[in-house]
Amino acid sequence: MKTEIAPLRTVLRTALTGAIALAIPFTAVSAQNGPPPGAPGGAPAGAPRGAGPPPGTPGGGGDGPLPPLPPEAELTEGQKLVDGLTPPNPGGIIPVAGVAKGAPTPSADPRDFSGTWYHNQPLEFRIQRDMFKLRAPYTMAGAKVMERRVKSTDIGKPFLNASAICRPPGVQWQLDLNFPFQIFQTKDWLKFVFQEYHGRWDVAFNPATLPAGPSYQGKSVAHWDGDTLVVETSGFRQDLWLDVDGTPLSKDGKLTQRIRKVTQGNVRPYLEMTITIEDPKYYTNAWTIARTYTWFPQAAYFEEYDCEEQIGDPAGGPDAGLVPEPKD
Repeated sequence: MKTEIAPLRTVLRTALTGAIALAIPFTAVSAQNGPPPGAPGGAPAGAPRGAGPPPGTPGGGGDGPLPPLPPEAELTEGQKLVDGLTPPNPGGIIPVAGVAKGAPTPSADPRDFSGTWYHNQPLEFRIQRDMFKLRAPYTMAGAKVMERRVKSTDIGKPFLNASAICRPPGVQWQLDLNFPFQIFQTKDWLKFVFQEYHGRWDVAFNPATLPAGPSYQGKSVAHWDGDTLVVETSGFRQDLWLDVDGTPLSKDGKLTQRIRKVTQGNVRPYLEMTITIEDPKYYTNAWTIARTYTWFPQAAYFEEYDCEEQIGDPAGGPDAGLVPEPKD
């Protein structure tokens, strides 16, 4: 893992600040928003009841043929605006080694997510479509934020964001990066600890146990729906970038994560997560994306990451041309 993370981190850091385009070869190992080949039957966690993945989704999941999806509705003015922006960098991922013989395995308890996991899909620099391949439902306000952020990079004056100044960039950004994270769990809470940005995501079953006031990662309250963990996250301290290019979420937005562990079928154990984004300020309706995270016990010992080293670094800090983002 050590030989793989260093170059990826360098590219990500420069890409996050908009300084350069993606410059190293990646190999796509699994299409975003689809379960791995060989996954057991059943709709993705959080999909509409009675539904499975749409036609064309990679193998795995689903309970048989589904009727074709209806054609996408006529684009809103906000969607047209975003469609006309400079396309994002292509996503990719560096392949990682398989699990060694005799390595630890996940708990047999379907409600125990403890252990080390890794996002095993290509990174999306800009989340453009939901899990059913429909365009993100931008309001005009949301589209203008996206336009502002993309154009700032186009002219070589990318905006400062949380990651560039070593603040927590938000749960979705952290979950999308192709770096390991660990889950620690008790009957009362879960903690997701990320290698990058020293990130920590606290999830509690009793909201009274969470600190008062808004936070960078938001307040996350969970309950069980069968063996699927449902986490509702809101109460953000500031507006968020959901991805590298700046897909927006206002501080009043809400994320609902539905997480289940898959340990059956002809696949390496993985977590399946759907994330529903609700934010009337920036989106006309709720929309849902899907992610998978492979079991990755060999990365239990994180590599050192010192975010502060990038401050003042010409390759990735303010000297690279970053400027404060105007307020709405």
